[in-house]
Amino acid sequence: MRWCPIAFLALLLPMIALTQTGGIAQWSVFPLAHPNAKLLLGVNWRRIVESPLGPTILKQVKLGGHPLLGLLESIENVDLLLISSPGADNEGRPPLLVIAEGRFSLSKVRAMAMADGAVSRRYNDVELLVPPNATSTDLHFALIDGNTILFGDGLSVKAAIDRWQRMEDTYEKNPLFVRARSLSGVQQVWMLASSPSEALSSLGFGGSGLAEQIDSLEIGISAGQQLTASLLMKASTPEAADTLATGLPALLQLAAITYSSRPAWTQLAKRLKVMTENEYIKMGVSLDARLLDQSLNELRGSAATAAAAAAAAPAAVAAISRPELPAPTSELTRKVVRIISEDGTREIPYEPRKQE
Repeated sequence: MRWCPIAFLALLLPMIALTQTGGIAQWSVFPLAHPNAKLLLGVNWRRIVESPLGPTILKQVKLGGHPLLGLLESIENVDLLLISSPGADNEGRPPLLVIAEGRFSLSKVRAMAMADGAVSRRYNDVELLVPPNATSTDLHFALIDGNTILFGDGLSVKAAIDRWQRMEDTYEKNPLFVRARSLSGVQQVWMLASSPSEALSSLGFGGSGLAEQIDSLEIGISAGQQLTASLLMKASTPEAADTLATGLPALLQLAAITYSSRPAWTQLAKRLKVMTENEYIKMGVSLDARLLDQSLNELRGSAATAAAAAAAAPAAVAAISRPELPAPTSELTRKVVRIISEDGTREIPYEPRKQE
């Protein structure tokens, strides 16, 4: 039971949420996040569901099997999700903490975790659900109360409990949180990353040549009558910004060609706007309900095709690595006497005489 917060989010939270009533949730969970975070990712699921695009997005979520929305399957009753990480540590293991706020049945959380082999422990009078013989890198669940659950690596979870009990506000010294408060008021989904090559390693990205040219990254997505997404990058130098500004549209044009059989993706690539100013790059796109629904349908189809190809790959590899040999033929099994002379080589069929 090694920790994988994103997988557990998809599998566990859908089955422990209770009916949520009331208004839009507020972002009061910032003190629980890593105060030295280089990555903050927030999802205000309640506002998404209540937006004009809510029915379209919920329909896509309930269809299942989606590469983007699989994380959100059946979590209609979770209000907020906040993910934080300070980036990779000295040993290359990026800590990650997921904070979920909503209405939860702690007895169901406990029963399901124990059915998976977890044991109950306590830390500073807070119940933890952890694997037997858990280490600091294993997945830890912390049942703060019926409204708040934490999960992530053990060190991150325990440190969050300490901050919560001590009512610490050291996070306010981190400029990332100042910007997060501003974004969370106007965007339903948002992400902030400083030093993306380090920060994004906690999500399985980072370390690429592209990430190393970026000093900071900001993403905002709002759902109203249209879905509006924006991306703001600060490159390391104006030269790097020029490179990114020319390279990103080229990649999008290539994607449009690759997905030419998918008209929604082609329209999406055409609608994307890219602007640069000194070392800053801004990208933006808007989609109405019809184009959003069509784009997500096409993306699901691509994922299904890729999954089918991946499933068929082992059989294809086996067939290539173990080809069936042709059955022996008379030409291959006949016996001959080969005579070599100055005039060349002759082969004379030889049939052993049967004994009478």
